[in-house]
Amino acid sequence: MTKMFLFVISADSEKINTAVGFALRRKDKGDDVRFLIFGPAEKFIAEHDDLIENIDKAKEGIHPKACIFIAQQNKLEDKFKDHMELVPAGEFLSKSLEEGYPVITF
Repeated sequence: MTKMFLFVISADSEKINTAVGFALRRKDKGDDVRFLIFGPAEKFIAEHDDLIENIDKAKEGIHPKACIFIAQQNKLEDKFKDHMELVPAGEFLSKSLEEGYPVITF
């Protein structure tokens, strides 16, 4: 089993969908995957329902998280609450690094 932390910051549909698909395939292969959406990606996803639908399809497998502070700043809590868990990104990232999760950025 390989640990990996997927850090999605891109405001690009193709990169976001690639990250979701990659995370789900690695999870299905038995890897320990953590998935965080941050910054520009949060605002971009909020504007694209097709991306939210894709994340929802993989939600049970990858347990996506997004930064609560970015969501609050951009008034996205209601938009995201049923689709991903909102967490303090810095704390989640720091804890994951301490636990040996290498970061892969999309």
